[in-house]
Amino acid sequence: KKAGYAVIYVYDGNSYIQGISYIVESVGACTPQYCNEAYCRIKGIPVTVMYTERTYIKEITVDDLPKLYELYDDETIRRYTEPLYDYEEEKEFTESYIKNMYGMYGFGMWLVKDRDTDELIGRAGLELRLIDGKEEMEMGYIIGKQYRRKGYATEVCKAIMNYAHDVLEKSRLNIVVDTDNIPSIKLAEKLGAHNTERSAGSKYMIMECRLD
Repeated sequence: KKAGYAVIYVYDGNSYIQGISYIVESVGACTPQYCNEAYCRIKGIPVTVMYTERTYIKEITVDDLPKLYELYDDETIRRYTEPLYDYEEEKEFTESYIKNMYGMYGFGMWLVKDRDTDELIGRAGLELRLIDGKEEMEMGYIIGKQYRRKGYATEVCKAIMNYAHDVLEKSRLNIVVDTDNIPSIKLAEKLGAHNTERSAGSKYMIMECRLD
């Protein structure tokens, strides 16, 4: 580590070396995917999480912020999504998010980019949300206006659902939408989600997807 190498520590249950972020209980746990993600995060390299037919989904970096502000410069997105902070505060938030969300949980809200042009299409991913006093997994998504009604949201969300099932070993996840956001409700239904009726009287509808 002092020489600048990325280090994964195999813990033997007896002794621990301070200051190492990635610890496993056996050499067998050091899969190629785990080693790649550990290396990227230690070196500050954004991980490309998955590919779809037309997009790739990657972790955000501070360098992505100017394009993110362009994405959020949209009346529909501003209506249903919390706004970004002023730049310096958003930069600080992003740096903390990379370290604490990606680094600790291995998932979060990612960027969706076009595989051919590298243009930012939207934002999508998985987060933890407190629902009825319990922490549950939620899938969120934003698609830029020029990419809507072209199947991108369905394509990306299906890939993320597969990731939640196959990699994170989750059996279900939630999609939380405004009750008047009809396009998002229809998309959630297309993905197999149903209204749980757990949000009666709220402006939000909590919809649940089973991951089979």
